[in-house]
Amino acid sequence: MEHLPYSRRRFLTGLAAASSAALLPCDRLVAQGTAMPRLINVHHHLTAPAYVKFLTDNKVREFPVKTATEGIEDMDKAGVTIALCSTIGPGIWFGNLADTRRLAREINEYAARVVSDYPGRLGMFTMLPLPDIDGSLKEIEYGFDKLKADGVYMYTNWGGKSLYGDKYLGDAALTPIYEELNRRKAVVYTHPKDAACCEGILPNINSATIEYPMDTARSIVSLLYSGTANKYPDVKFIFSHGGGALPGIIGRIAGASASYLQDGGTLRAGAPAPRTTPAMPKGPLYELQKFYYDTSSAVNPIGVGGLRKMVPMSQIVFGADFPFVVTAEQVKLLNECQVFNAAELKAIYSENAGRLLPRYKA
Repeated sequence: MEHLPYSRRRFLTGLAAASSAALLPCDRLVAQGTAMPRLINVHHHLTAPAYVKFLTDNKVREFPVKTATEGIEDMDKAGVTIALCSTIGPGIWFGNLADTRRLAREINEYAARVVSDYPGRLGMFTMLPLPDIDGSLKEIEYGFDKLKADGVYMYTNWGGKSLYGDKYLGDAALTPIYEELNRRKAVVYTHPKDAACCEGILPNINSATIEYPMDTARSIVSLLYSGTANKYPDVKFIFSHGGGALPGIIGRIAGASASYLQDGGTLRAGAPAPRTTPAMPKGPLYELQKFYYDTSSAVNPIGVGGLRKMVPMSQIVFGADFPFVVTAEQVKLLNECQVFNAAELKAIYSENAGRLLPRYKA
């Protein structure tokens, strides 16, 4: 963003200064001698050597490769107690099921070794070899039962333009996976990646700038309107980046039901739109407010302010996005945004994630 007359940091700081809420951020608590709360980061990328080699060999992507040690150093500077590890995009499916299964297993075993090397500091979400449903079921079993994973990791879209086209998390093909995850009462951490539908729509604009937030919203909507969220209530989803574009379209989602009500067996055209559908018998807001949302890339009064109005405090967890950000900067911006008081920050930093993942409960 060097072409702008001011930096991103100054922009976000200006937003924070504009907030009128008189709340006490955590950095002021530290200055007054009160200890910082525990910090659990659900959004920390760990890059396995096998994944780097695969992407490099296939000239898929260049990205900042950081070691596990560098990740721990970033955590320490930010005061992060525990980080939950996942893998950056574009994912591991490029048309060969055998390669996809192999890469998923190598990524997961590498993550488990790193977790073991840094006891008490790291956790892991299991990579699934989608679109291979059978392979994914085996990796769920291996990840939970053998590697003791904290949950599974799914991109907001899966499949891919080389064979299946874009598919989203509400797709019926995932039914066997959701049945198993629901049985296990599992956590599913999600992250956007490039969608085949929308590459290069705006020239010279990185897809992460526009398409990542939109893809997160698309995937959430697919879970709602397919009935998946309602059908598998024990699957606990975490969406990154504050839900992406979701807060901005909440009115459209909450009001996009039938245009009539059924009254005594008669359909009355023109009646107020009900907030329920067969796929969402309790309404879309009920389902949206069951999901969890991390704070990564939303750490400003507008980003987390909209999220705070959309969902209960219990559903917001801290996320950073290492190695693409400096985690300490994310902590500082969240402390300064003046949306949350000290008790709410404590909930975001540790208590909410501790309830979601009891092994990390203080």
